[in-house]
Amino acid sequence: GIDLSTLSKERVEEELRKALLKADKPSIFFEAMREMDQLDHWFPELKELIGLEQDPVFHPEGDVWTHTMEVIDRAAGYRDKVPDPFSFMLLALTHDLGKIVTTEEKNGRIHAYEHETKGLPLVESFLRRILNENDVIDYVLNMVPLHMKPNVAAHSKPALKSTNRMFDQAEAPEDLIWFAAADRPVFAGEEAFLGDTEFLLERLAAYDEIMARPHVMGRDLIAAG
Repeated sequence: GIDLSTLSKERVEEELRKALLKADKPSIFFEAMREMDQLDHWFPELKELIGLEQDPVFHPEGDVWTHTMEVIDRAAGYRDKVPDPFSFMLLALTHDLGKIVTTEEKNGRIHAYEHETKGLPLVESFLRRILNENDVIDYVLNMVPLHMKPNVAAHSKPALKSTNRMFDQAEAPEDLIWFAAADRPVFAGEEAFLGDTEFLLERLAAYDEIMARPHVMGRDLIAAG
């Protein structure tokens, strides 16, 4: 095995790219790092996910570590659908780091309110420790706060205006849909909210159609009398 603590930042990024882009199951790399007790040096935030509890109703799979490993393995199945697979896979890897600072028990239930925004400093320090590419970091920091919205929308079927606003905020609206498919809760062996990817893709098509229309400016109206 590799001793990550002896490697340069560039080499660690290289190993991370290999794990996230080449492996059918990227989780194998991280599980190996965990077994060899090598998460501390480069991936301390991931180590904090081990044993971090979640609400068993929404996460029967267990702790945040287990959930994250399942999400990156499912996300690997969507790498060919996104323009920048590395950024997409880093979104999958870091999306729940905020649970480290927000998880608490209330009235017998485990919550992690606002983890999608309160975790951004953790996400940023994780990425900057390993990467120099600002465009990759900007993408992940833009997408993490939005990562829960698609599955919520797919379940509640809100007005078009609501999904348009979500897509408007996203650096890569379609990536958000594929990420949501990878992050979708699975309840007791059955896929939750079946058919929601189709709903989201229909909404994205409606959004794209609106965005493709020519925008009428005030001066156009004046010119038209």
